[in-house]
Amino acid sequence: MSSRPDIVVALFEDVLTGLQGDVDLELAKSELVGLIQRPWADFCSGGRPGRSALTESGAPFELSVKVAADGDVSVRYVVDVADPTLDVRDNEDRYLEAARRVTGQPARVLGQLFACHLDDAAPGTPATVMHGVGWASGRRRRSTLYFPTSWLSPDELANRLPEPVVLAGRAEVVGYDFDEGGLASWKTYQWFSVEATPLTDESGFAASHTAAAIHERFAPELSSRMRAKSTFLQRSRSIAAAPVHSLFFFARPWGFAAAGGMTQLLRLLTPLGWDLGALHVVAAASRRHELPLQVGLVAASGDGRSVTFYFWPA
Repeated sequence: MSSRPDIVVALFEDVLTGLQGDVDLELAKSELVGLIQRPWADFCSGGRPGRSALTESGAPFELSVKVAADGDVSVRYVVDVADPTLDVRDNEDRYLEAARRVTGQPARVLGQLFACHLDDAAPGTPATVMHGVGWASGRRRRSTLYFPTSWLSPDELANRLPEPVVLAGRAEVVGYDFDEGGLASWKTYQWFSVEATPLTDESGFAASHTAAAIHERFAPELSSRMRAKSTFLQRSRSIAAAPVHSLFFFARPWGFAAAGGMTQLLRLLTPLGWDLGALHVVAAASRRHELPLQVGLVAASGDGRSVTFYFWPA
C-alpha cells in the first residue's frame, strides 16, 4: 500500500464527485491532504506504533456515506491525526492545529473545549481524539471533533456538556458538530446492551423503523459474549431540540463482515425503501484506486430518516 496519501485523497474525490457534484472540490481535497498526510505515512511505515484505534486494520482513515430517506446523500470522513507513540495529552498541539483547520473556530473556543475534555485525562490515556468533515447537498459542510470520555462518570461528563442532560451510564465518546454558524449539535456514544428480543418503542426505536428491523433480524444470531460491546447508542442533540437516537452496529460481531453477511443486510434494507446506489460508487472507487475497503459499521437512526455505512481500509 502506498505511503503517500494520494490514494486516499483520490478515492475520496471519486466518491465525493460521484455522489455530491456541487461541492468546493479543491477545498475538500486540500483539507483531507492536510489531515491525512502524516498519519497515513505512519500507518504505512509498518509496525504497531503506526496503528490507529479508529479502524480494525489500524488505518487512520474512515469514509462514510449517509443515505437519507428523502434520497439525499452525505459523504464524510474521519481522520486520526495523532502521533500514536504519544498519549492523548501529548498530542494536544497536533489536535488543536487540526481542529482549527477543520472547524474554523477561534483558538479560545477550541482551547476551552479541549481543556474541558482532556485536562484531567490520566497519563498514558490512548490518543483517540478524532477529526471529521462531511459534505452534503447545497455545498453544506460540517466538521466534527470526537473526544474520548470513558474515564468520566456520567455526572462528571454531564456537567461538561453544552446543555443539562441525564446520562444512563458512561459514555465512551462525545462528538461536537460545527457548521459555518459554530456549534450545531453534539452527541454521546454509549454501549448498548443487546437483547435477543425485538426493540420496543420505549427504547427510542419504533418497531417500524430500520434500526429495529436490523436488530430484530440479526440480534438472535449475535454471540452472547458480544451483546454488551457490539453496538453503540448515539444520542444526538441539536441546540434546544429533542434528541435523536441511532444504533451503530459493528459489522464483524453482527455478521455483516462474514461471507454473505452484507448481502443479507442489503436484502433487508432494500424493501424498506432505501436507495443504496451510493454503495456501488464507493465499491467502484475502491477497485479503481486499488484501496480495499471493508464495512466496519452500519448506523440507522431511530426516527427512520437515515442509514449510514462506514468504510475502513482493509
